[in-house]
Amino acid sequence: MVKSLGFLARRAPPAVHLFVVLLALAPAYHGVDLSQCIAPLGMESGAILDTDINASSSFDTGNVGPHLARLKSENLGGAWCPKNQITKEAREWLEIDLHTIHLITATATQGRFGNGVGVEFAEYYLLEYWRPRLGKWVRYRDIKGEEVIPGNTNTYLESKRELEPPLWASKIRFLPYSYHRRTVCMRVELYGCYWSDGVVSYSMPQGDKRGNGWEFFDATYDGHWDGELRRGLGQLTDGRTGPDNFKMYYEKQNDRAQGWVGWRNDSRGQPVEIKFEFDKVREFSAVHIYCNNEFTRGVQNIIGMRLQK
Repeated sequence: MVKSLGFLARRAPPAVHLFVVLLALAPAYHGVDLSQCIAPLGMESGAILDTDINASSSFDTGNVGPHLARLKSENLGGAWCPKNQITKEAREWLEIDLHTIHLITATATQGRFGNGVGVEFAEYYLLEYWRPRLGKWVRYRDIKGEEVIPGNTNTYLESKRELEPPLWASKIRFLPYSYHRRTVCMRVELYGCYWSDGVVSYSMPQGDKRGNGWEFFDATYDGHWDGELRRGLGQLTDGRTGPDNFKMYYEKQNDRAQGWVGWRNDSRGQPVEIKFEFDKVREFSAVHIYCNNEFTRGVQNIIGMRLQK
């Protein structure tokens, strides 16, 4: 039984370029299935309690306070409305506390319909999220590196946005955003599932570059970047696998989550160590490691590996 698990990937002979990826680590159950991680988390249904919804400010707490920011709800004023008008300086926020780490795969927003009298909605918004191992609020970016998420064009239609990549959070904030000063109101929902895999972070050296423009980085890693990646989660735990043709994703411009993380064998004097940290002591029946072995293109499989606890 272990609470942390380390991998040491042995290198190939010095003349060979070695690119390795580890994309899934499974205890006695299978990893997350993103196609099933799509349930509403409780803003509309009320499963998320009023006391778990907070905001930076409200125009009128009783009528348009944060507890009224529930998708498809028409209670009282019919939405959360921050006190101040919104600009590109995103300072107002609506915060939802999920208490435990969830994998968030989509968000939905509405404006304030107010039984036909509301005129306020957010054309755009940002997301920030927090979880204990991170110890900081992180601004969400999509696979193209964009922070601004399109919102609504009217007060009544729901706008649902898939998150690519998904994010892991125990708290999440919606920050209304506007390219011109305006009054906004919001109703929201979160979609996803409880993060039962139990991986709270992994640490490792950042991936390497190969030639001009070939970056085998863990580009969606949300922890600390200071030579070594620490205290975060990213492509190794997002439930996705890379294509057999590792060049495929480089044909898509501005795609941060290109699918593979890799290291050059001629740039390191020691094995690559990847360490996973778990929420509690766990017993493992299997470890699944996914690698690319297109040796005709200068990419090879792991030569050797040692597990440590």
